[in-house]
Amino acid sequence: MTYAVSLKLKPETYQRFQHIHQQLNAGESESLSKALGAVLTDISCEIIEQLFGELSRSSHSLDGESEKIIQQVIQTMQKYMPWSVSFFGNERLTPMVNYLASMMYQQEGQGFVTYPVDSIVMKETLGCIEQIRQGNSACIAPAFKGFTQIIDQGVGYLIRDPKKMLKFNLVVDKTLNGVIHLTTQLGYKRLEKMGAQFDLESAEIYLNHFLGFLQHPVKPKT
Repeated sequence: MTYAVSLKLKPETYQRFQHIHQQLNAGESESLSKALGAVLTDISCEIIEQLFGELSRSSHSLDGESEKIIQQVIQTMQKYMPWSVSFFGNERLTPMVNYLASMMYQQEGQGFVTYPVDSIVMKETLGCIEQIRQGNSACIAPAFKGFTQIIDQGVGYLIRDPKKMLKFNLVVDKTLNGVIHLTTQLGYKRLEKMGAQFDLESAEIYLNHFLGFLQHPVKPKT
């Protein structure tokens, strides 16, 4: 059984990325690193906002801490994403862009970015959610831990793997690894705290929100 997470992209963002993808593969000579950095930043921010933004501002948010962390992560993306791709010419960027393009698809005019999820982690998490729905509050923390693992798999497919493809020098690579570690840990610790503090009703609202991004079976890429 194959699971995947699918996240919507704004139409203009999806089209901008696809246009850059086409230009790179057509051998465009003018540097596209600035345009690529901008669209990758927008994609990253849209994903973060989609996953966490609305919920962080809802009445079920424990306090203002979640929104502050999300804004910190977004600001970090806005700083480092354009910087990270600015080092490279079009030829070096093309394989990475082709890889990201393979993680996208369009359905009924809506663009998505998607990544596969480990089936064991997914089944365990779904089992915890079913227990929560039956009133078992002991499963709240394990369910949030499961979603943290699912999100981290997305970070792997959409951030860490593309970064490896660019083969940064040691200094830049170390800097980016530190940035990725810091920002992900901020988010993961927040999710862990939420899992420890939420009651059944609030936990189910959050978990149902995350389930909304789950696709089974995996949608075909077009």
